[in-house]
Amino acid sequence: MSVLIKLRDCNSFSAAEAGVRDYILRNSRSVLKQTIYDVARLSFTSPATVSRMCKRLGVSSFQEFKVRLAEEVDHYEHLSLDLLDSTTLNRDDDVSVVVEKKTNIEVAAIEETRLLIDHSIISRVIDLIRGSSVIDFYGVGASNLVAMDAHSKFMRVGKCSIVFQQYDRQYVQALNSDPNHMAVIFSYSGETAEMIKIAGILKRQGVPMVSITKSDRNSLSALADYPLFVTARETLRRSGAMASRSAMLYIVDIIYSMYLLTDYDALTERVSRTFISN
Repeated sequence: MSVLIKLRDCNSFSAAEAGVRDYILRNSRSVLKQTIYDVARLSFTSPATVSRMCKRLGVSSFQEFKVRLAEEVDHYEHLSLDLLDSTTLNRDDDVSVVVEKKTNIEVAAIEETRLLIDHSIISRVIDLIRGSSVIDFYGVGASNLVAMDAHSKFMRVGKCSIVFQQYDRQYVQALNSDPNHMAVIFSYSGETAEMIKIAGILKRQGVPMVSITKSDRNSLSALADYPLFVTARETLRRSGAMASRSAMLYIVDIIYSMYLLTDYDALTERVSRTFISN
């Protein structure tokens, strides 16, 4: 998982740790040549604060952090990704400006999400899909739209999948699940109360869970057996969850594509057979 994205998206830093974070994000290449004492002095903090920030990211030391940072800096520059870009819609934007901004936001969300994908977890999720009798998809609001898209895809290839729009029906479905089911729960924040309640039920029922959430620490990914992460550049307090929805759909497409490859000829034949022309 990208250490730079985790650094930017983490909301649980103390004020001092956030100061270190801001300094590193603005001076990533320079940090590669600096010691922990340099970073502490230039961010007006202490070496202990820098060390705590690293550990909060799941990195054991500042040296390890620099190794991981070095692996990413060139890659981000090659992709022309600006981690600090906070593009927002403005009152006077015309069509051409909105098209440009939204294109950049959507492309950046997918490029960054690609860097967060854990290939080993994707492979394990595919094995889980193959071994499960039923896939249950969960989500509310914009996340439910992603759940419905996933359900539609897997239904096309003959995999038994279930999704409900109403929360009360999702709740009952969770209660009726057993270890022969698997669950995929969508929640960008990872803190949606309804989804956390569903996850608790599924945990008690012994149902394997996949979560798709933002990369920062959250309650839902902590409960899941197979956490996957997305990132997004939302505008105007998320403006209807546009970029996060696109990033989640991207993950669904990857999982679905990988599942097709497990029995390519038979599954693509099913997709062709279930095609409905307009």
